[in-house]
Amino acid sequence: MTNPVTTPSIRALLLAVGLLWTPTSHAAEAPTEPAAERPPVADFGLRTLDGKKVKLSDYAGQVVLISFWATWCAPCKQELIFLDPLLKKYGEQGLVVLAINTDSPKSQAEVRRFVRTRNLQMPVLLDPDGEVVRRLDPRAVMPFSLYVDRAGRRAHEHEGFSPDEPPAIEARVIALLKEPAPAP
Repeated sequence: MTNPVTTPSIRALLLAVGLLWTPTSHAAEAPTEPAAERPPVADFGLRTLDGKKVKLSDYAGQVVLISFWATWCAPCKQELIFLDPLLKKYGEQGLVVLAINTDSPKSQAEVRRFVRTRNLQMPVLLDPDGEVVRRLDPRAVMPFSLYVDRAGRRAHEHEGFSPDEPPAIEARVIALLKEPAPAP
C-alpha cells in the first residue's frame, strides 16, 4: 500500500526536478545557423577581476565562447574547469573564452578564490548588475554558453552543462575555428 501523503510529494518532487533539468543534445553539433544568417552580437564592455576593461570587440576575428556563470552554480564551475584546458588547446588557433560572472559585488571574494584555486587562465569578467546577461541570456539560465563566430555573429547558444557534453562543445569550437575569418 502506498502512503497517500508520500506518493504525491514524490510526484511533485519529480515534476519539479523535470522542470528544472532540461536534457540537452549531447551529439556533436555544428553551429546552429549558416554563417550568412547569424545575427550579430552587440558589443559590450565589462571589467575583469583585476579591473581591466574588456570589450567583446577586442576579440574581433576570433572565435569567442562566452560562459555565463555564478559561484552558487555547480554545473557552471564544472563547465569552466573544462573550458580552461580547451582555451589552452585552441587559443593559438583563435579561440577566446570569456567567463562572465553574474554574482553580486558581495561575492567577489568567492569569485576570486574559485578562479585562483582552479588557476583559470581565461578572462573572468564581472557583470554584477546583470546588464550583459539581460541582453545576451534574457532567461538568465545558468550556465549559459554563447558561441560567437569570427565575424562577431551568434553562431550557437547552449543552456546547462553535464559531464558528457565536452565532446560536443569541442566539436562546436573546432567547426567555428575552421570557418574562414571575415575579410577586412
